[in-house]
Amino acid sequence: MRANRGIIHILYTWTIVGLAVWQLSLFFPALELDKARELLAIVFLGVLAEWLAVSFPHGQLSGGFALVLSTFLIYGAPATAWVSGLATIFGQGIANKGNPLRTTLFNGGQYVLAASASAYLFKLSGGIDGLVAPGNILPLAVFTFSYIVINHLLVYFYLLPSRRGSVGWAAWTDTLSWDGLTYLFTIPLGLVIAMIYSYIGLTGTLMLFSSVLALQFILRYYVKLQVTNRELTAFYKVARFLEGNPDPRELLELILLSAKKAFPYHTGLVFLCSEDKDTYLLAAAAGPFAKQLVSTVVYQGEGVIGWCLLNRRAEIIYDSRDDHRTRNEAGLCQVMRSLLIIPLLSGKEVLGVVVLGDKHPHAFDEKHLHIMAVLGGQAAIAVENSVLNYRLSQAKSRDSLTGLLSLTSLYEMSYDICINSYKNGSSVGLVLIDLDRFKLLNQIYGRDAGELVLAELATLIEGITRKDDIIARFGGDEFAVLLPGAEGPRLLDIAETLWKKIREHSFLQGEGRAARVTASLGLAEFPRDGADVEELFSAALRALEKAKAGGRDRVDCASFMLVE
Repeated sequence: MRANRGIIHILYTWTIVGLAVWQLSLFFPALELDKARELLAIVFLGVLAEWLAVSFPHGQLSGGFALVLSTFLIYGAPATAWVSGLATIFGQGIANKGNPLRTTLFNGGQYVLAASASAYLFKLSGGIDGLVAPGNILPLAVFTFSYIVINHLLVYFYLLPSRRGSVGWAAWTDTLSWDGLTYLFTIPLGLVIAMIYSYIGLTGTLMLFSSVLALQFILRYYVKLQVTNRELTAFYKVARFLEGNPDPRELLELILLSAKKAFPYHTGLVFLCSEDKDTYLLAAAAGPFAKQLVSTVVYQGEGVIGWCLLNRRAEIIYDSRDDHRTRNEAGLCQVMRSLLIIPLLSGKEVLGVVVLGDKHPHAFDEKHLHIMAVLGGQAAIAVENSVLNYRLSQAKSRDSLTGLLSLTSLYEMSYDICINSYKNGSSVGLVLIDLDRFKLLNQIYGRDAGELVLAELATLIEGITRKDDIIARFGGDEFAVLLPGAEGPRLLDIAETLWKKIREHSFLQGEGRAARVTASLGLAEFPRDGADVEELFSAALRALEKAKAGGRDRVDCASFMLVE
Protein backbone atom coordinates (compact mmCIF):
# COMPACT_ATOMS: atom_id res chain seq x y z
CA MET A 1 0.00 0.00 0.00
CA ARG A 2 2.87 2.36 0.83
CA ALA A 3 4.42 1.56 -2.56
CA ASN A 4 1.14 2.49 -4.28
CA ARG A 5 1.12 5.82 -2.46
CA GLY A 6 4.68 6.44 -3.60
CA ILE A 7 3.78 5.75 -7.23
CA ILE A 8 0.73 8.04 -7.02
CA HIS A 9 2.90 10.79 -5.51
CA ILE A 10 5.46 10.52 -8.32
CA LEU A 11 2.71 10.53 -10.97
CA TYR A 12 1.11 13.57 -9.34
CA THR A 13 4.42 15.46 -9.23
CA TRP A 14 5.34 14.89 -12.86
CA THR A 15 1.75 15.48 -14.00
CA ILE A 16 1.88 18.99 -12.51
CA VAL A 17 5.29 19.59 -14.10
CA GLY A 18 4.07 18.28 -17.47
CA LEU A 19 0.90 20.39 -17.41
CA ALA A 20 2.98 23.47 -16.57
CA VAL A 21 5.34 22.85 -19.49
CA TRP A 22 2.36 22.34 -21.79
CA GLN A 23 0.76 25.59 -20.55
CA LEU A 24 3.99 27.53 -21.05
CA SER A 25 4.27 26.23 -24.60
CA LEU A 26 0.72 27.48 -25.30
CA PHE A 27 1.54 30.89 -23.83
CA PHE A 28 4.88 31.33 -25.63
CA PRO A 29 3.46 32.69 -28.93
CA ALA A 30 1.55 35.36 -26.97
CA LEU A 31 4.67 36.68 -25.19
CA GLU A 32 5.75 40.22 -26.06
CA LEU A 33 9.34 39.39 -26.87
CA ASP A 34 10.15 43.05 -27.51
CA LYS A 35 9.81 43.48 -23.75
CA ALA A 36 12.09 40.53 -23.02
CA ARG A 37 14.58 42.71 -21.08
CA GLU A 38 11.90 44.01 -18.77
CA LEU A 39 10.54 40.51 -18.22
CA LEU A 40 14.01 39.17 -17.47
CA ALA A 41 14.50 41.98 -14.96
CA ILE A 42 11.25 40.98 -13.26
CA VAL A 43 12.41 37.34 -13.28
CA PHE A 44 15.57 38.54 -11.54
CA LEU A 45 13.45 40.26 -8.88
CA GLY A 46 11.48 37.03 -8.45
CA VAL A 47 14.72 35.11 -8.03
CA LEU A 48 15.76 37.55 -5.29
CA ALA A 49 12.40 37.10 -3.57
CA GLU A 50 12.83 33.31 -3.61
CA TRP A 51 16.46 33.54 -2.62
CA LEU A 52 15.66 35.76 0.38
CA ALA A 53 12.50 33.85 1.34
CA VAL A 54 12.05 33.57 5.09
CA SER A 55 12.13 29.96 6.23
CA PHE A 56 9.97 28.84 9.15
CA PRO A 57 9.20 25.39 10.57
CA HIS A 58 6.49 24.44 8.06
CA GLY A 59 7.39 26.39 4.91
CA GLN A 60 8.75 29.72 3.76
CA LEU A 61 7.54 33.29 3.20
CA SER A 62 8.15 35.19 -0.03
CA GLY A 63 6.90 38.55 -1.33
CA GLY A 64 6.77 37.24 -4.89
CA PHE A 65 3.01 37.73 -5.22
CA ALA A 66 3.53 41.48 -5.59
CA LEU A 67 5.43 40.69 -8.81
CA VAL A 68 2.82 38.13 -9.92
CA LEU A 69 -0.05 40.59 -9.53
CA SER A 70 1.73 43.57 -11.08
CA THR A 71 3.09 41.46 -13.97
CA PHE A 72 -0.40 40.14 -14.68
CA LEU A 73 -1.89 43.64 -14.80
CA ILE A 74 0.96 45.12 -16.86
CA TYR A 75 2.00 42.31 -19.23
CA GLY A 76 -0.87 39.79 -19.09
CA ALA A 77 -1.29 36.09 -18.29
CA PRO A 78 1.43 34.61 -20.60
CA ALA A 79 4.15 36.81 -19.11
CA THR A 80 2.89 36.09 -15.56
CA ALA A 81 3.10 32.31 -16.07
CA TRP A 82 6.60 32.47 -17.58
CA VAL A 83 7.92 34.91 -14.95
CA SER A 84 6.46 32.85 -12.07
CA GLY A 85 7.85 29.56 -13.35
CA LEU A 86 11.35 30.79 -14.21
CA ALA A 87 11.74 32.88 -11.04
CA THR A 88 10.78 29.92 -8.85
CA ILE A 89 12.99 27.38 -10.63
CA PHE A 90 16.06 29.65 -10.74
CA GLY A 91 15.46 31.09 -7.25
CA GLN A 92 14.96 27.75 -5.53
CA GLY A 93 17.73 26.22 -7.61
CA ILE A 94 20.19 28.83 -6.35
CA ALA A 95 18.99 28.83 -2.73
CA ASN A 96 18.20 25.13 -2.61
CA LYS A 97 17.47 23.93 0.93
CA GLY A 98 18.15 20.25 0.30
CA ASN A 99 15.13 19.72 -1.94
CA PRO A 100 15.49 17.25 -4.81
CA LEU A 101 15.19 18.51 -8.40
CA ARG A 102 11.63 17.19 -8.73
CA THR A 103 10.51 19.37 -5.79
CA THR A 104 12.01 22.50 -7.37
CA LEU A 105 10.37 21.68 -10.71
CA PHE A 106 7.07 20.96 -8.97
CA ASN A 107 7.18 24.32 -7.19
CA GLY A 108 7.80 26.09 -10.50
CA GLY A 109 5.01 24.10 -12.14
CA GLN A 110 2.47 24.83 -9.42
CA TYR A 111 3.07 28.60 -9.75
CA VAL A 112 2.62 28.39 -13.52
CA LEU A 113 -0.67 26.50 -13.18
CA ALA A 114 -1.91 28.74 -10.36
CA ALA A 115 -1.20 31.87 -12.43
CA SER A 116 -2.82 30.38 -15.56
CA ALA A 117 -5.95 29.14 -13.79
CA SER A 118 -6.34 32.41 -11.87
CA ALA A 119 -6.04 34.42 -15.10
CA TYR A 120 -8.77 32.25 -16.65
CA LEU A 121 -11.08 32.82 -13.68
CA PHE A 122 -10.28 36.54 -13.85
CA LYS A 123 -11.62 36.59 -17.40
CA LEU A 124 -14.70 34.56 -16.47
CA SER A 125 -15.57 37.05 -13.75
CA GLY A 126 -15.49 39.96 -16.23
CA GLY A 127 -11.96 41.20 -15.66
CA ILE A 128 -10.34 43.60 -18.15
CA ASP A 129 -6.61 43.16 -18.88
CA GLY A 130 -4.37 45.93 -17.70
CA LEU A 131 -7.08 47.89 -15.96
CA VAL A 132 -6.74 48.85 -12.30
CA ALA A 133 -10.10 50.46 -11.64
CA PRO A 134 -13.22 49.96 -9.49
CA GLY A 135 -14.78 47.76 -12.20
CA ASN A 136 -11.95 45.26 -11.78
CA ILE A 137 -12.23 44.94 -8.00
CA LEU A 138 -14.24 41.71 -8.03
CA PRO A 139 -12.22 40.03 -10.84
CA LEU A 140 -8.96 40.97 -9.09
CA ALA A 141 -10.30 39.54 -5.84
CA VAL A 142 -11.15 36.35 -7.75
CA PHE A 143 -7.64 36.27 -9.27
CA THR A 144 -5.97 36.74 -5.90
CA PHE A 145 -8.16 34.32 -3.99
CA SER A 146 -7.95 31.58 -6.64
CA TYR A 147 -4.16 32.00 -6.93
CA ILE A 148 -3.73 31.52 -3.18
CA VAL A 149 -6.16 28.59 -2.95
CA ILE A 150 -4.80 26.74 -6.01
CA ASN A 151 -1.23 27.12 -4.80
CA HIS A 152 -2.02 25.80 -1.34
CA LEU A 153 -4.10 22.91 -2.65
CA LEU A 154 -1.36 21.80 -5.04
CA VAL A 155 1.23 21.95 -2.25
CA TYR A 156 -1.12 20.25 0.22
CA PHE A 157 -1.56 17.21 -2.01
CA TYR A 158 2.17 17.14 -2.73
CA LEU A 159 2.96 16.98 0.99
CA LEU A 160 0.00 14.80 1.94
CA PRO A 161 1.95 11.47 2.16
CA SER A 162 4.35 12.93 4.72
CA ARG A 163 1.56 14.47 6.79
CA ARG A 164 -0.35 11.28 7.51
CA GLY A 165 -0.27 10.28 11.14
CA SER A 166 1.38 13.54 12.20
CA VAL A 167 0.27 17.02 13.15
CA GLY A 168 0.01 18.02 9.48
CA TRP A 169 -3.24 19.97 9.86
CA ALA A 170 -1.78 22.16 12.58
CA ALA A 171 1.21 22.82 10.31
CA TRP A 172 -1.13 23.65 7.44
CA THR A 173 -3.17 26.23 9.37
CA ASP A 174 0.10 27.66 10.63
CA THR A 175 1.31 28.10 7.05
CA LEU A 176 -1.94 29.86 6.07
CA SER A 177 -1.60 32.35 8.92
CA TRP A 178 1.97 33.24 7.93
CA ASP A 179 1.02 33.57 4.26
CA GLY A 180 -1.89 35.81 5.16
CA LEU A 181 0.54 38.25 6.74
CA THR A 182 2.60 38.56 3.55
CA TYR A 183 -0.44 38.89 1.27
CA LEU A 184 -1.70 41.82 3.35
CA PHE A 185 1.42 43.69 2.24
CA THR A 186 2.12 42.29 -1.24
CA ILE A 187 -1.41 42.67 -2.71
CA PRO A 188 -1.57 46.47 -2.21
CA LEU A 189 2.04 46.81 -3.37
CA GLY A 190 1.34 44.84 -6.56
CA LEU A 191 -1.65 47.07 -7.32
CA VAL A 192 0.40 50.23 -6.70
CA ILE A 193 3.18 49.03 -9.01
CA ALA A 194 0.65 48.30 -11.79
CA MET A 195 -1.11 51.66 -11.40
CA ILE A 196 2.03 53.84 -11.52
CA TYR A 197 4.16 51.66 -13.83
CA SER A 198 3.52 53.96 -16.80
CA TYR A 199 4.93 56.85 -14.73
CA ILE A 200 7.83 55.21 -12.92
CA GLY A 201 8.85 52.56 -15.44
CA LEU A 202 11.00 49.56 -14.61
CA THR A 203 13.41 51.53 -12.41
CA GLY A 204 10.58 52.66 -10.17
CA THR A 205 9.30 49.07 -10.04
CA LEU A 206 12.71 47.92 -8.82
CA MET A 207 12.69 50.58 -6.12
CA LEU A 208 9.15 49.74 -4.97
CA PHE A 209 9.83 46.03 -4.90
CA SER A 210 12.88 46.62 -2.73
CA SER A 211 10.36 47.37 0.05
CA VAL A 212 9.17 43.75 -0.28
CA LEU A 213 12.71 42.51 0.24
CA ALA A 214 13.02 44.82 3.25
CA LEU A 215 9.80 43.33 4.62
CA GLN A 216 11.26 39.85 4.26
CA PHE A 217 14.25 40.91 6.35
CA ILE A 218 11.88 42.23 9.03
CA LEU A 219 9.79 39.08 8.88
CA ARG A 220 12.93 36.99 9.28
CA TYR A 221 13.45 38.40 12.78
CA TYR A 222 9.74 38.27 13.60
CA VAL A 223 9.50 34.62 12.55
CA LYS A 224 12.67 33.82 14.48
CA LEU A 225 11.09 35.41 17.57
CA GLN A 226 7.87 33.42 17.10
CA VAL A 227 9.73 30.14 16.57
CA THR A 228 11.86 30.80 19.66
CA ASN A 229 8.68 31.47 21.61
CA ARG A 230 7.32 28.10 20.50
CA GLU A 231 10.51 26.38 21.57
CA LEU A 232 10.31 28.01 25.01
CA THR A 233 6.63 27.05 25.22
CA ALA A 234 7.54 23.45 24.44
CA PHE A 235 10.18 23.47 27.20
CA TYR A 236 7.70 25.06 29.63
CA LYS A 237 4.97 22.49 28.91
CA VAL A 238 7.37 19.62 29.48
CA ALA A 239 8.66 21.23 32.69
CA ARG A 240 5.10 21.69 33.99
CA PHE A 241 4.28 18.09 33.05
CA LEU A 242 7.30 16.93 35.04
CA GLU A 243 5.88 18.53 38.19
CA GLY A 244 3.16 15.89 38.26
CA ASN A 245 5.69 13.02 38.42
CA PRO A 246 4.32 11.55 35.17
CA ASP A 247 4.72 8.11 33.70
CA PRO A 248 7.91 8.20 31.56
CA ARG A 249 6.10 6.92 28.45
CA GLU A 250 3.53 9.73 28.66
CA LEU A 251 6.32 12.28 29.00
CA LEU A 252 8.20 10.83 26.03
CA GLU A 253 5.08 11.12 23.87
CA LEU A 254 4.69 14.75 25.00
CA ILE A 255 8.31 15.46 24.08
CA LEU A 256 7.82 14.06 20.57
CA LEU A 257 4.70 16.22 20.19
CA SER A 258 6.48 19.32 21.55
CA ALA A 259 9.37 18.79 19.16
CA LYS A 260 6.89 18.51 16.27
CA LYS A 261 5.46 21.92 17.15
CA ALA A 262 8.93 23.47 17.33
CA PHE A 263 10.19 22.09 13.98
CA PRO A 264 8.95 19.56 11.41
CA TYR A 265 10.03 15.93 11.19
CA HIS A 266 8.50 12.81 9.68
CA THR A 267 9.05 10.09 12.29
CA GLY A 268 10.02 10.31 15.96
CA LEU A 269 11.15 7.38 18.13
CA VAL A 270 12.28 7.01 21.74
CA PHE A 271 14.07 3.88 22.94
CA LEU A 272 14.65 3.07 26.63
CA CYS A 273 17.19 0.72 28.15
CA SER A 274 15.88 -2.74 29.03
CA GLU A 275 17.07 -5.00 31.85
CA ASP A 276 19.70 -6.18 29.40
CA LYS A 277 21.66 -2.94 29.41
CA ASP A 278 22.93 -3.38 25.86
CA THR A 279 19.39 -3.56 24.47
CA TYR A 280 17.04 -0.60 23.99
CA LEU A 281 13.32 -1.14 23.37
CA LEU A 282 10.85 1.26 21.73
CA ALA A 283 8.95 3.26 24.37
CA ALA A 284 7.25 5.97 22.27
CA ALA A 285 6.73 6.71 18.58
CA ALA A 286 5.16 9.44 16.44
CA GLY A 287 4.58 9.64 12.72
CA PRO A 288 3.11 7.56 9.88
CA PHE A 289 5.32 4.52 10.62
CA ALA A 290 4.65 4.41 14.38
CA LYS A 291 2.61 1.16 14.27
CA GLN A 292 5.10 -0.61 12.03
CA LEU A 293 8.01 0.23 14.35
CA VAL A 294 6.59 -1.08 17.66
CA SER A 295 8.90 -4.11 17.68
CA THR A 296 12.03 -2.16 16.75
CA VAL A 297 15.07 -2.85 18.95
CA VAL A 298 18.37 -0.95 19.13
CA TYR A 299 21.57 -2.60 20.36
CA GLN A 300 24.41 -0.61 21.86
CA GLY A 301 27.29 -0.37 19.39
CA GLU A 302 25.23 -1.66 16.45
CA GLY A 303 24.49 0.76 13.59
CA VAL A 304 24.69 4.54 13.78
CA ILE A 305 22.14 4.76 16.64
CA GLY A 306 23.99 2.08 18.60
CA TRP A 307 27.26 3.93 17.94
CA CYS A 308 25.76 7.12 19.43
CA LEU A 309 24.64 5.14 22.49
CA LEU A 310 28.05 3.55 22.92
CA ASN A 311 29.88 6.88 22.58
CA ARG A 312 27.25 8.92 24.46
CA ARG A 313 27.17 11.43 21.58
CA ALA A 314 24.34 13.32 19.90
CA GLU A 315 24.61 13.25 16.13
CA ILE A 316 23.05 14.79 13.00
CA ILE A 317 22.92 12.67 9.85
CA TYR A 318 22.43 15.26 7.13
CA ASP A 319 21.96 12.76 4.31
CA SER A 320 21.87 9.02 4.99
CA ARG A 321 22.74 8.28 1.35
CA ASP A 322 25.97 10.29 1.50
CA ASP A 323 27.07 9.52 5.08
CA HIS A 324 29.44 6.51 5.06
CA ARG A 325 27.99 5.29 8.39
CA THR A 326 24.45 4.95 7.07
CA ARG A 327 24.86 4.43 3.32
CA ASN A 328 24.58 0.65 3.57
CA GLU A 329 22.66 0.41 6.86
CA ALA A 330 19.26 -1.27 6.72
CA GLY A 331 16.10 -0.16 8.49
CA LEU A 332 15.33 3.46 9.33
CA CYS A 333 18.31 4.82 7.38
CA GLN A 334 16.86 3.46 4.14
CA VAL A 335 13.60 5.37 4.67
CA MET A 336 14.81 8.59 6.33
CA ARG A 337 17.29 10.84 4.56
CA SER A 338 17.93 12.96 7.67
CA LEU A 339 18.37 11.72 11.25
CA LEU A 340 18.71 13.47 14.59
CA ILE A 341 20.00 11.16 17.36
CA ILE A 342 20.06 12.30 21.00
CA PRO A 343 21.12 9.87 23.80
CA LEU A 344 19.35 10.30 27.15
CA LEU A 345 22.16 10.47 29.69
CA SER A 346 22.22 10.26 33.48
CA GLY A 347 25.69 10.36 34.93
CA LYS A 348 27.51 7.35 33.50
CA GLU A 349 24.30 5.62 32.46
CA VAL A 350 22.68 5.83 29.02
CA LEU A 351 18.97 5.58 29.79
CA GLY A 352 17.74 5.73 26.21
CA VAL A 353 17.84 7.60 22.92
CA VAL A 354 15.57 9.92 20.93
CA VAL A 355 15.66 9.51 17.14
CA LEU A 356 13.96 11.94 14.76
CA GLY A 357 13.87 11.24 11.04
CA ASP A 358 12.80 13.10 7.91
CA LYS A 359 12.51 12.02 4.28
CA HIS A 360 14.33 15.12 3.02
CA PRO A 361 18.12 15.55 3.28
CA HIS A 362 19.50 18.40 5.41
CA ALA A 363 16.21 18.62 7.34
CA PHE A 364 18.01 19.17 10.68
CA ASP A 365 20.75 21.50 11.85
CA GLU A 366 22.59 22.46 15.04
CA LYS A 367 19.65 24.52 16.27
CA HIS A 368 17.36 21.49 16.12
CA LEU A 369 20.03 19.47 17.90
CA HIS A 370 20.11 22.06 20.68
CA ILE A 371 16.30 22.00 21.07
CA MET A 372 16.26 18.22 21.32
CA ALA A 373 19.21 18.23 23.70
CA VAL A 374 17.13 20.36 26.11
CA LEU A 375 13.99 18.25 25.64
CA GLY A 376 16.08 15.10 25.92
CA GLY A 377 17.57 16.37 29.17
CA GLN A 378 14.05 16.85 30.54
CA ALA A 379 13.13 13.34 29.40
CA ALA A 380 16.24 11.92 31.05
CA ILE A 381 15.20 13.47 34.38
CA ALA A 382 11.83 11.71 34.26
CA VAL A 383 13.31 8.39 33.14
CA GLU A 384 16.02 8.63 35.80
CA ASN A 385 13.40 9.32 38.49
CA SER A 386 11.39 6.35 37.26
CA VAL A 387 14.46 4.10 37.38
CA LEU A 388 15.37 5.34 40.87
CA ASN A 389 11.81 4.81 42.10
CA TYR A 390 11.83 1.31 40.66
CA ARG A 391 15.18 0.52 42.27
CA LEU A 392 13.98 1.99 45.56
CA SER A 393 10.81 -0.10 45.48
CA GLN A 394 12.91 -3.12 44.61
CA ALA A 395 15.24 -2.37 47.51
CA LYS A 396 12.29 -2.01 49.87
CA SER A 397 10.74 -5.24 48.66
CA ARG A 398 13.99 -7.23 48.93
CA ASP A 399 16.01 -8.50 51.83
CA SER A 400 19.42 -6.84 51.68
CA LEU A 401 21.33 -9.95 52.82
CA THR A 402 19.80 -12.70 50.69
CA GLY A 403 18.22 -10.73 47.84
CA LEU A 404 14.94 -12.56 48.47
CA LEU A 405 11.58 -10.86 48.91
CA SER A 406 10.88 -9.19 52.23
CA LEU A 407 8.06 -10.38 54.51
CA THR A 408 5.84 -7.41 53.56
CA SER A 409 6.22 -8.10 49.84
CA LEU A 410 5.55 -11.78 50.43
CA TYR A 411 2.23 -11.00 52.14
CA GLU A 412 1.20 -8.62 49.32
CA MET A 413 1.94 -11.20 46.63
CA SER A 414 0.29 -13.95 48.66
CA TYR A 415 -3.03 -12.10 48.65
CA ASP A 416 -3.04 -11.83 44.83
CA ILE A 417 -1.95 -15.45 44.33
CA CYS A 418 -4.55 -16.82 46.72
CA ILE A 419 -7.35 -14.78 45.16
CA ASN A 420 -6.42 -15.99 41.66
CA SER A 421 -6.15 -19.59 42.91
CA TYR A 422 -9.57 -19.39 44.51
CA LYS A 423 -11.08 -18.13 41.25
CA ASN A 424 -9.36 -20.91 39.28
CA GLY A 425 -10.23 -23.63 41.78
CA SER A 426 -6.56 -24.48 42.40
CA SER A 427 -4.45 -24.72 45.56
CA VAL A 428 -1.46 -22.85 46.95
CA GLY A 429 1.18 -24.51 49.09
CA LEU A 430 3.24 -22.76 51.75
CA VAL A 431 6.50 -24.05 53.26
CA LEU A 432 8.13 -22.31 56.24
CA ILE A 433 11.80 -23.21 56.87
CA ASP A 434 13.57 -22.60 60.19
CA LEU A 435 17.25 -23.45 60.65
CA ASP A 436 17.87 -25.56 63.74
CA ARG A 437 20.11 -24.14 66.48
CA PHE A 438 21.26 -21.26 64.29
CA LYS A 439 22.46 -19.31 67.36
CA LEU A 440 24.89 -22.10 68.08
CA LEU A 441 26.25 -21.88 64.52
CA ASN A 442 26.82 -18.15 65.03
CA GLN A 443 28.70 -18.83 68.27
CA ILE A 444 30.95 -21.43 66.63
CA TYR A 445 31.69 -19.77 63.30
CA GLY A 446 30.92 -16.12 64.03
CA ARG A 447 28.11 -13.78 62.99
CA ASP A 448 29.62 -13.04 59.56
CA ALA A 449 29.77 -16.74 58.77
CA GLY A 450 26.15 -17.06 59.90
CA GLU A 451 25.12 -14.40 57.39
CA LEU A 452 27.01 -16.24 54.66
CA VAL A 453 25.10 -19.42 55.54
CA LEU A 454 21.78 -17.56 55.20
CA ALA A 455 22.78 -16.13 51.80
CA GLU A 456 23.96 -19.58 50.67
CA LEU A 457 20.72 -21.17 51.84
CA ALA A 458 18.72 -18.62 49.84
CA THR A 459 20.65 -19.61 46.70
CA LEU A 460 20.11 -23.30 47.49
CA ILE A 461 16.33 -22.84 47.81
CA GLU A 462 16.18 -20.83 44.56
CA GLY A 463 17.97 -23.66 42.76
CA ILE A 464 15.44 -26.25 43.92
CA THR A 465 12.15 -24.38 43.48
CA ARG A 466 10.30 -23.52 40.28
CA LYS A 467 10.40 -20.22 38.44
CA ASP A 468 6.85 -19.29 39.48
CA ASP A 469 7.42 -20.07 43.18
CA ILE A 470 7.78 -17.13 45.56
CA ILE A 471 10.70 -17.23 48.02
CA ALA A 472 11.08 -14.76 50.90
CA ARG A 473 13.07 -14.27 54.07
CA PHE A 474 10.45 -14.78 56.79
CA GLY A 475 12.55 -13.81 59.80
CA GLY A 476 16.11 -13.93 61.14
CA ASP A 477 16.86 -17.54 60.17
CA GLU A 478 13.44 -18.37 58.70
CA PHE A 479 12.42 -18.62 55.06
CA ALA A 480 9.07 -18.99 53.32
CA VAL A 481 8.30 -20.61 49.97
CA LEU A 482 4.90 -20.00 48.37
CA LEU A 483 4.09 -22.65 45.75
CA PRO A 484 1.13 -21.87 43.44
CA GLY A 485 -0.62 -25.03 42.29
CA ALA A 486 1.18 -27.31 44.76
CA GLU A 487 -1.10 -29.53 46.90
CA GLY A 488 -1.23 -32.84 48.77
CA PRO A 489 1.58 -35.32 48.12
CA ARG A 490 3.22 -33.00 45.58
CA LEU A 491 3.60 -30.26 48.17
CA LEU A 492 5.03 -32.79 50.63
CA ASP A 493 7.53 -34.03 48.02
CA ILE A 494 8.80 -30.51 47.40
CA ALA A 495 9.17 -29.86 51.14
CA GLU A 496 11.01 -33.12 51.73
CA THR A 497 13.34 -32.38 48.82
CA LEU A 498 14.17 -29.02 50.40
CA TRP A 499 14.72 -30.68 53.78
CA LYS A 500 17.09 -33.31 52.34
CA LYS A 501 19.08 -30.82 50.25
CA ILE A 502 19.63 -28.57 53.26
CA ARG A 503 20.83 -31.36 55.58
CA GLU A 504 23.09 -32.81 52.82
CA HIS A 505 24.60 -29.48 51.77
CA SER A 506 28.03 -28.45 53.00
CA PHE A 507 27.97 -24.72 53.79
CA LEU A 508 30.87 -22.22 53.89
CA GLN A 509 33.05 -24.21 51.49
CA GLY A 510 34.02 -20.92 49.85
CA GLU A 511 35.50 -19.91 53.22
CA GLY A 512 37.49 -23.12 53.50
CA ARG A 513 35.06 -24.70 55.97
CA ALA A 514 32.41 -27.40 55.88
CA ALA A 515 29.46 -26.46 58.08
CA ARG A 516 26.41 -28.71 58.29
CA VAL A 517 22.99 -27.42 59.31
CA THR A 518 19.53 -28.94 59.61
CA ALA A 519 16.11 -27.34 59.28
CA SER A 520 12.56 -27.78 60.51
CA LEU A 521 9.81 -27.31 57.92
CA GLY A 522 6.12 -26.54 58.39
CA LEU A 523 3.59 -27.02 55.56
CA ALA A 524 0.11 -25.65 54.94
CA GLU A 525 -2.23 -25.59 51.97
CA PHE A 526 -4.73 -22.99 50.78
CA PRO A 527 -7.72 -23.20 50.99
CA ARG A 528 -7.78 -26.50 52.91
CA ASP A 529 -5.72 -25.37 55.91
CA GLY A 530 -6.64 -21.69 55.75
CA ALA A 531 -9.48 -19.78 54.11
CA ASP A 532 -7.33 -16.68 53.64
CA VAL A 533 -3.69 -15.57 53.75
CA GLU A 534 -3.63 -14.97 57.51
CA GLU A 535 -5.07 -18.39 58.26
CA LEU A 536 -2.68 -20.02 55.76
CA PHE A 537 0.39 -18.55 57.46
CA SER A 538 -0.99 -19.34 60.93
CA ALA A 539 -1.49 -22.97 59.89
CA ALA A 540 2.07 -23.18 58.48
CA LEU A 541 3.47 -21.66 61.69
CA ARG A 542 1.60 -24.23 63.80
CA ALA A 543 3.09 -27.00 61.63
CA LEU A 544 6.56 -25.48 62.04
CA GLU A 545 6.18 -25.33 65.83
CA LYS A 546 5.07 -28.95 65.78
CA ALA A 547 8.21 -29.92 63.82
CA LYS A 548 10.46 -28.11 66.29
CA ALA A 549 8.61 -29.58 69.26
CA GLY A 550 8.94 -33.04 67.73
CA GLY A 551 12.74 -32.91 67.83
CA ARG A 552 13.63 -30.61 64.89
CA ASP A 553 15.21 -31.69 61.58
CA ARG A 554 11.90 -32.86 60.18
CA VAL A 555 8.86 -31.90 58.06
CA ASP A 556 5.41 -31.47 59.60
CA CYS A 557 2.08 -30.60 58.02
CA ALA A 558 -0.83 -28.47 59.18
CA SER A 559 -3.21 -31.27 58.17
CA PHE A 560 -2.72 -35.06 58.61
CA MET A 561 -4.56 -35.46 55.29
CA LEU A 562 -1.42 -34.33 53.51
CA VAL A 563 0.42 -37.48 54.38
CA GLU A 564 -2.39 -39.96 54.17
